[in-house]
Order: sequence, then C-alpha cells, then structure tokens
Amino acid sequence: MALPVDSRIISLNASHLQAIESLLKSYNLPFEDCAEHLENFIGIIRGDKLIAIGALQIEGSTALLRSIVVYSEMRGAGLAVEITRYLLNIARNQGVRELYLLTETAESYFTRFGFCAVDRGTVPVEIQSTRQFGSLCPSSAQTMRLDL
Repeated sequence: MALPVDSRIISLNASHLQAIESLLKSYNLPFEDCAEHLENFIGIIRGDKLIAIGALQIEGSTALLRSIVVYSEMRGAGLAVEITRYLLNIARNQGVRELYLLTETAESYFTRFGFCAVDRGTVPVEIQSTRQFGSLCPSSAQTMRLDL
C-alpha cells in the first residue's frame, strides 16, 4: 500500500507538538510525555496537516512501539500500516531485538505484524521503566512483543 498523493513521512519536532498531543488526546491515548520524546515521533503529513503519527522509544536492544494513530477521516487508507512498517524498519536498522507495545484496542491489528501477547511481568526493566509503560498506560492494557 502506498501513501496517498501529496503525503509524506517525516520526523516530527517541536513545531508539531500541539498537533501530536491533540491527535493523541482525541483518541484517549497518553500524551503527557510527548515533549520529552519528540525525537522518537514520525508522522504522515498531507499538505500541511498531520494525519497520522507513531513513535519508537529505543532502549538499547529493546524498544517500545507507541502512539500509532490516524485521524478518523483518513482511516482505512493504510496509513497505520505505513507508519508501523516504517517504525519496524527503523527498529531493525538500530539493532533492536525485542519490540514491545501496550494496547487496549488494537491487539488484532498488531498480530498481523507478528506481535504476540506476553505477560507484563516478563518485559525487560528498560521498557518497564518508561513513563508510557510504568504510569501512562493503564495496567489493563495488553502487553505484546515482537522478536526482530
């Protein structure tokens, strides 16, 4: 699947922070630590509008895949798949061996990429120490892992 015409994937920065936080808030996703991790965010821009985002928080040979979200009017166009694939490639290129995520609603989506549900207690301390894992995502969220 290709990006829509006039769209491109870019690295996000401080000028995008308000749009990132707004998009995450609108889907009840954690946004409180975005400013601390702006260098980890990528987005799909169409024209001058941010229409999809995702982030990869690398901690040594492990990483946390986080905050993949697409504006509702752009859903179904394959943007989440594009962002997920892009972030998986970054992880592989950075030498990540295990990729983790937390989700309350998208477990079946991530199984398409090979992620499997795991017990939260088996996650490496580097990932458990992130704000996203430790306090921002609810303990009811499903923990998933992908071996790269």
